Amino acid sequence: MPWQTARRYRRAPNDNNRGGERAAGVRAFIDPAIALWGAGLALCASYTELELAFHLSASRGSRALVCQTAFAAVAMGTGLWCANALGLLAVGAPLWPSTHSAAVFATLPVSVFGQALTLGLLAGREPSAARLAASAATFTTTLAAMYAMSVIASGGWQAGKAGGAALLVACVPSLIAAFTALWVRYRVRSTRSLRAAAARGCATVLGLLTAVSVHASHFALSSGGRANTAGHGGLPDALLTAIALAATGLGALAVIHAVTVYDGRLARRAGQWARELEEVHARLQYLATHDSLTGLPNWLLFRERLAQSVADTERPGRAIAVAVLDLDHFSSLNHSLGHGAGDWLLTEVARRVGAVIQSQDLLARLGSDEFVVLIDSVSARVDAQATTTAILAALLPPFAINGMQVQVRPSIGVSIWPDDGRRVDDLLAHAEVAMAVVKKRGGNETRFFERGMTDSMQERLALENDLRRALSAGEFELAFQPVLSTRSGRIVTAEALLRWRHPQRGLIGPSSFIPLAEETGLMIPLGEWVVREVCRQASAWQLDRGAPIRLAVNLSATQFRHQNLVEVIRSALEAEQLDARCLEVELTESSVMINPEESAGVLRQLRKMGITVAIDDFGTGYSSLSYLRRFPIDKLKIDRSFVHDLVTSRTDESIVRAITALAHSVGLQVVAEGVETEEQLRCVRELGCDQWQGYYCCEPQTATYFGRMLAEQSSATRTGLVAALARVSLGRDP
Repeated sequence: MPWQTARRYRRAPNDNNRGGERAAGVRAFIDPAIALWGAGLALCASYTELELAFHLSASRGSRALVCQTAFAAVAMGTGLWCANALGLLAVGAPLWPSTHSAAVFATLPVSVFGQALTLGLLAGREPSAARLAASAATFTTTLAAMYAMSVIASGGWQAGKAGGAALLVACVPSLIAAFTALWVRYRVRSTRSLRAAAARGCATVLGLLTAVSVHASHFALSSGGRANTAGHGGLPDALLTAIALAATGLGALAVIHAVTVYDGRLARRAGQWARELEEVHARLQYLATHDSLTGLPNWLLFRERLAQSVADTERPGRAIAVAVLDLDHFSSLNHSLGHGAGDWLLTEVARRVGAVIQSQDLLARLGSDEFVVLIDSVSARVDAQATTTAILAALLPPFAINGMQVQVRPSIGVSIWPDDGRRVDDLLAHAEVAMAVVKKRGGNETRFFERGMTDSMQERLALENDLRRALSAGEFELAFQPVLSTRSGRIVTAEALLRWRHPQRGLIGPSSFIPLAEETGLMIPLGEWVVREVCRQASAWQLDRGAPIRLAVNLSATQFRHQNLVEVIRSALEAEQLDARCLEVELTESSVMINPEESAGVLRQLRKMGITVAIDDFGTGYSSLSYLRRFPIDKLKIDRSFVHDLVTSRTDESIVRAITALAHSVGLQVVAEGVETEEQLRCVRELGCDQWQGYYCCEPQTATYFGRMLAEQSSATRTGLVAALARVSLGRDP
């Protein structure tokens, strides 16, 4: 064995022979220990190399990945260099001080650079077989180059020539071992035992090349090469050098291994959080699009599916039928049998109807005892007749409820696209008109819509003409509903709501004319008027009160997508000399998700101006939760549908709690809409909502009466504020 060659360690001729023999004995013990330290360090490096490569291949992100790869290359290169140096030290090669120390230390950057190439080939992607082979070749070549430089530095060029052949022969099995280890780690569904085998395979690379390096170095020293022990120092120096090398190598490997383990734990925790958020989102999406009682699609999802079918232009010879079904006298049955029995009856009706319709048809519950079926086929009229006949037959047998036989009489109205209308609203309205005709005739039959049944189209045209005239005639006005802090009870914001005071029809709510304004293009000028009027009113109240009040304005999807939106808002603020922080814009989830990139740009411009951005009716859309981090927003307004049953529904309570926690975790405020009772207010306060609005405070007020509320607030306490709001509400306009 090379470390048993004692003649290298003999003292000078004038030394005592007994001292030389003692030194040789100590050498015979220390050299194998140093060799074992190097082998152990090589084994640790092989395992760490595999884990690092696998970890970096799963990482994403350019800057972070470059930093991780560079840090890992330095640590791995240092560890491998220390293993190589221990092998040289074990055969008595001079490391420090020595005339050839610079050449030995020059292998350190070679090792680091080679590790950077090896890990860089695998980082940031799922590697192919070619990348695995290239990485294994780079790894083996780096080790071979490092060992070759060490042999030459220790024994000179003659020793390098002698050991070169053995080194080249060792590279072939080493390359195979490295590639096999990487292939097992990446391509095989590995268990712990297989991964251990892969680590041993990788260790073979280091062990084989280290053995060749040690043999070549020993050959150089034995054959009288340049290496000698003159600069080696005494035995204590060699032992201290070995300890320092082992500690440095293990320290570098331990640090990078600890960083890898910690980073992996963070990644797993982040993945777990992402899965939990997706589960919450999936639950929210399901509740927003499905009826909680029957599990059927609700009005929102049905309307979307119908709109998709209507928008499908590639429909040669195809048609759509919409069949609306209503149960006659259901309210009487509900009162006489109890709400629990009524809910069971609705569930059974849904089950029977769902069993007879075609698989491609869509059954939805519109609300209460009203259902709707979407029939999309080549011959929709014929299929609609067959489907509705089957529905009537399925509902003919009585239902057994609490020992009683209950008979239901369904009324079904049908409209056909495109004969009875080309718009979603027209199809649904005409089907409901036909259904109402059936109810008047006694029910339990089907009627198709006919033009003579209603003059709804004429009414729509008349309403459209009135709408065009109303803006110039000054018939629109704003009502204001306060948004209060759950902690102080003070008004922090007021939502501006549009109203139409028609000269003949009286006060008309936005749900009756906003869709028409959207379809006819009148929403753009109408929305501009609202923005300017809100800014004017906020400026007037600020002058009266001496303190600013923030007003919120709803932006429709059409208005938000308009290219002049930012300029319109900026112009309105400048015209009234109003601080942008006094304005808040509210948008629905669906409006910002139509074109996410463009929406994010508009929102950034608004936020840069100082305007607060809120998402209205949160929880009713279909967008991914990722927009909470993609879009610059300040508030989430929880839809009133989740607040309505908050006191009695544990599901709604869990949803509101999850939304609140999610919003607070990303720095957003939460507003609960539709608070109508003291119990609901208590619940939203306990669940951590920051603000609330609803009829428990008051209905939307005219500008005059809301101004009085602001005046009352300046001196009112929390208890006195609600009383003051109630006093003012008693005197509001009808």
